[in-house]
Amino acid sequence: MTLPSKKQLVWLAGSLAVAVAGVAAAATLAARYPVRDPGGGDPGGVRQRTLQSISVALPGDAKVQMHSAGGPIWDSCDGRPETQGWGDVVNDYEFTSASSAATVVAGAETKMKIAGWKLISTSTKPPGPSVTPLGPSVVWTKTVSGDVVVQASLGVGSRGPNTPSFWELDASAAPAGTRASGC
Repeated sequence: MTLPSKKQLVWLAGSLAVAVAGVAAAATLAARYPVRDPGGGDPGGVRQRTLQSISVALPGDAKVQMHSAGGPIWDSCDGRPETQGWGDVVNDYEFTSASSAATVVAGAETKMKIAGWKLISTSTKPPGPSVTPLGPSVVWTKTVSGDVVVQASLGVGSRGPNTPSFWELDASAAPAGTRASGC
């Protein structure tokens, strides 16, 4: 049996040092960033797919100014470990329409019902309980994947005085597993 050369021993020692450093770095990261809740926030993407169905409520003449949709993100309040969890699943639209408020709301109510959403509240004129200072508001819910309830709303929005109003169509679902909290 031949003994390893000095060069081979140096190489072996260097490799061992790199491996030990890698294990130490992994242990440090694991301590700082613990394993995420195994719930995954939206297993199988069920919540996100359900929220995508709100697009049926957009009127035919809608001019979409903004659309954002996102699955759950692992988050915390300022990095505090006790607040770590999944964020909500969301799907939001801002749009304008030349149609009257009553037409936008009626069309949305009909289309959301066909898509399986349950109307919770609606009003197109005061003093109804769902009228905001800006105009009408409509709220729906839908049960998916057993007992998971998601919610959608349609209402008038504004960016302040002397700015044109717009419609907001928003939907959200609480995540599966641990929910981020504390902020």
